[in-house]
Amino acid sequence: MDLSSAGDLSRASDRSALIQSLCSALPSLDGSAAGGPALAFQLQDLDERLLHRGLAAGALHEIAPVRAEDMPAALGFAAACLARGARRSPSLLIFPAGYVRAFGGPYAHGLHGLGLDPGSLVVFRAESHKAALWAAEEALRSRSLAFVLAVLTGGLDLKASRRLHLAASSSETFLMVLTPAHVEPAGAALSRWRIGPAPSERDRFGAFARFRWEVTLERSRNGRTGSWILEWDHVAYRFRLAGTLADHASPPGPGLGGPGLRRAG
Repeated sequence: MDLSSAGDLSRASDRSALIQSLCSALPSLDGSAAGGPALAFQLQDLDERLLHRGLAAGALHEIAPVRAEDMPAALGFAAACLARGARRSPSLLIFPAGYVRAFGGPYAHGLHGLGLDPGSLVVFRAESHKAALWAAEEALRSRSLAFVLAVLTGGLDLKASRRLHLAASSSETFLMVLTPAHVEPAGAALSRWRIGPAPSERDRFGAFARFRWEVTLERSRNGRTGSWILEWDHVAYRFRLAGTLADHASPPGPGLGGPGLRRAG
């Protein structure tokens, strides 16, 4: 073997070692290491489509409504996730002034109905999109919260989404951001969800018995997406399947109602 061939082999060996090193670091780049904390939906078909079989702590998860008027439904879904993961721990809700003017602020009685203790929640009213991003990042870096839910009036560019993702990963805090329907997806999000309202179950008096949502997992770092109709059990404080799909592939467009989706009942 000549010296040039030996040098080529040495460089190839160095590259192989570098690739192995990068691969070993990938779990931490995803937001939480394998076996780290994750918020499971306790629905096998859904959990299996997420990288850590649930919403991983220490990572950015994005939620968006199907239509602009579906923002309250998307917020209800996010609040239910918060109830699953931070029922008795201090959590931060960030609301922009524009959202409060359009849809109103958080309602303590409604949050309590989801299983949340309003006394464990800190609500921050942001006067601008920029202020909401700043509050979310600073809260994550404090490492003192179980959950941060930020409602945004604009989108997240790649730089902003990476900053939030890295801030979350350093604290192992659950982070969800709610963005408007029309904005581009956040590039660094570990998962992205599209939420719309579904007809609620009624009790024998005709009153609403359970909240229901049409839920589409549009992006998952695990590479598997899907759609479901979920409902909230106010007694057990957990999600339940309210309908089934003939085809679990994601519908072709940003909205729901693809050929694989059928409603319950």
